[in-house]
Amino acid sequence: MTLHVGFIAVGRSTFDVESANLYFEQSKKLLESLTDTCTSPESLLMSPEDTAQFVQKMLQEHQPDVLVVQTTTFVDARFIQEIMHLSDLPILLWGVREPRVGNGTRLSLNSMTGVNNLSNTIVASGRKFALLFGNPTEEALVREMSVQLRVAKLVGQLKTLKIGVLGKHPDGFFFSAAEPNQLASIGPQLIELDLQEAFRRANEIRKEEAEQAIASLAGKVNALQQIPQEGVKKFARFQTALLEDLKRQGIGMVAVRCWPEFFTDFGAAACSTVSSFIDSGIMASCEADIHGVMTMYIQHQLAQSAPYLGDLVHIDESKDSGVFWHCGAGAFSLARQDTGAVAGLHPNRKIGFTMEFGLKAGRVSINRLGPNPFRPGTYRMLMLDGEALDEPQKFLGTSVEVGFNRPVLPLFKSLMKHGFEPHYSLVYADINEEMKALCEWLDFEPTVL
Repeated sequence: MTLHVGFIAVGRSTFDVESANLYFEQSKKLLESLTDTCTSPESLLMSPEDTAQFVQKMLQEHQPDVLVVQTTTFVDARFIQEIMHLSDLPILLWGVREPRVGNGTRLSLNSMTGVNNLSNTIVASGRKFALLFGNPTEEALVREMSVQLRVAKLVGQLKTLKIGVLGKHPDGFFFSAAEPNQLASIGPQLIELDLQEAFRRANEIRKEEAEQAIASLAGKVNALQQIPQEGVKKFARFQTALLEDLKRQGIGMVAVRCWPEFFTDFGAAACSTVSSFIDSGIMASCEADIHGVMTMYIQHQLAQSAPYLGDLVHIDESKDSGVFWHCGAGAFSLARQDTGAVAGLHPNRKIGFTMEFGLKAGRVSINRLGPNPFRPGTYRMLMLDGEALDEPQKFLGTSVEVGFNRPVLPLFKSLMKHGFEPHYSLVYADINEEMKALCEWLDFEPTVL
């Protein structure tokens, strides 16, 4: 995930300009080390007019993802008014410490009051922002800045995303649906895709195009030649056709109705396409789970690692563990090293092709975004963590056993009492701090069980 930051350092010449300039230069170096591109003024911006001129030019020429506004000294609220008038980008408001504190010492910068003044104006305007306080050389500030930059980037991305929904969710899978207006409060737009039309287009894909999709599996999927090849060919045709549709319409992720029509009308399993998409960085969910694929997208952006969407199908009180499973979808890269990702047939329909493997071991974060049943019209985010155990595949399909280091039966009961959706998404990273920050930005209720 590339990140371009606009750094807007503001101040007044009536304060200690020497100390302010030192902080300014240190702050630029920090942001340059944390981002791909950092656009900043040559010196402190000393007036609302200078600030507006710089921001306008920066937006036109560099298109940043996030604005970091540092009140290097006290400033009045006209500075932030100019910035908000010109841009609706996420704002990280940053205050620094007084360089000298003592009996009768001059108040050198008064940055804290500047932050207070600007935050008052931002809130009064109805805008969201994140607050950081500390010097650019402080380790805690560096960690918090890194978290907030990634999250602010994601907040901006969500506003422009399109989610493809390929067919309606299966009968009775009400949790897979999403209310478009509520979803629009976060940003993404739902694009309905016709499943039968996708099958028709897949059947028209040229043999040469399909062979490219099969070739892309080399070194990623084992035992591909040991299953009926008709399922492999249909995977290749369908993936090629769907990928063309997503690119043509600018769709960033897709929720797929994977049964029963895939089996009855197309004669293949959707699992392999879902797995391949996730492995390539395009998030995809089965059973047309819209909030499930959104959870995956959020995890992927924050962790830069492939997530796994699965049902909680078994608990073991002797190990305080639970098994997350699905019938045959999972990014190839998540397979245990000793087996790798193995091609197989759907455990119920006996149609190919699907994935057969146990997931690798490692620390995981487990999340689920969905409507909050206790506060209608709002969202909540499940936040759990655990350890994916070094255990072999538990059931046909793909599965992972997660140890929770806490009594698992009360945890399971709590999940049920809270009414969480059956699909949980896990990712191999600790993203709790990022998730907390995202919840603040988007008014999700963080649910930590």
